[in-house]
Amino acid sequence: MNFRHSLRTALRHFSLFVQRGQLQQKIRRFLPYIARHRRLVVGGTGGSAFAASMWGSRNEDAAKDSDKDIAEIIKRADVFYEQYLIDNVYAGLIRYENSNNSELLWRLARATCEKAKLTQDKAKKKELIFKAFEVIEKAIANEPAEGSFGAHKWYAILLDYVGEYEGTKSRIRRSYDVRKHLERALEINQKDPTTWHILGVWHFAFADLPTYQRYIASAIFDTPPTSTYDDALYYFEKAETIQPDFYSKNLWYMAEVMQRKGELDKALIMYKRAFSLPIVSIDDKEVHEKCFKMLQKLGADVA
Repeated sequence: MNFRHSLRTALRHFSLFVQRGQLQQKIRRFLPYIARHRRLVVGGTGGSAFAASMWGSRNEDAAKDSDKDIAEIIKRADVFYEQYLIDNVYAGLIRYENSNNSELLWRLARATCEKAKLTQDKAKKKELIFKAFEVIEKAIANEPAEGSFGAHKWYAILLDYVGEYEGTKSRIRRSYDVRKHLERALEINQKDPTTWHILGVWHFAFADLPTYQRYIASAIFDTPPTSTYDDALYYFEKAETIQPDFYSKNLWYMAEVMQRKGELDKALIMYKRAFSLPIVSIDDKEVHEKCFKMLQKLGADVA
C-alpha cells in the first residue's frame, strides 16, 4: 500500500470539502484519517523508528561524514520538508544535534520548530520551541565565512517565538534583532520568498500595532519600530514575484493589508486565492479556516 499516496489523497479530499464550504462539518471526519496515515508515513506517535529507517545507516557525528554525505543528508531533509514529512526530517537530523555544521543545525531547528507547531501539548510545544532556539543559536555561532541564510532566517523566526513566551515587552525588545537577522538572510540569498514574506509580517505587525503596545515600544526604545501597510505589502508582493502561490499565509497577509487599506475588492480576490490553495501544512489549515470565516463575513460565495 502506498501510504504517501493515501496521505495526499486524504489531503486533496479534505481541501475539496473546505472549498465547498463544508469545513466545520467535515474537518472532524477527515483529520483522524489524515493523522492515521501521517503516523505511518512520517513517524508520529510510535512511528519514529520507521521515520529514522528511511534515512538508512548514517554516522551520528557530522565530522565523520564526507562533504558528499552531508550534501545528501541535506538534500534528503529538504525533500522531506517540502512534503511536510516533519517527523522524517527530525528523525534524520536529530542525530546531528552535537555537530557544528550550520546547514544541518538550522534544518534541525526548523524541524523542531515545526514539531512544536504540530503538537497540541502546550508544555511540549514550549519545550520544543526553546530547544529549537538552542539549536539555531549554535547554527549561528558556527556559520561559515560566507554566511548561512537559513541560519539567520530561522534565528529570526525562533527569536520571535521565544519572545511570545517571554511576553509583549520582550517580543518588542527583540524586534530589531529579528529584522536584523532577516535582512542579513536576504543579503546572503535574495531569492528566498519566505524571508521576504517574514519581513513583510514584521512590517505588518508594527503597522498594525495596538495603541497600548505602541506605548510599551516607546518606553523601551528612544526610537520605537514603526512601519506602514504599504511597506508590508511591498515585501509580500516581492515574495510572490519570486514564487507565486508559494505560501497561503503570504496571500492571507496581502488580503489583510488590502482590507485595512479599504481595497475590499482586491482583498476578496486574495482571500479566495489563499482559500483555493491545497492544505499541506498546519499553517495551510489555519489559513483555510481564517479565509472561510472571512469570506463568509464579507458575504462571498464559498460553496
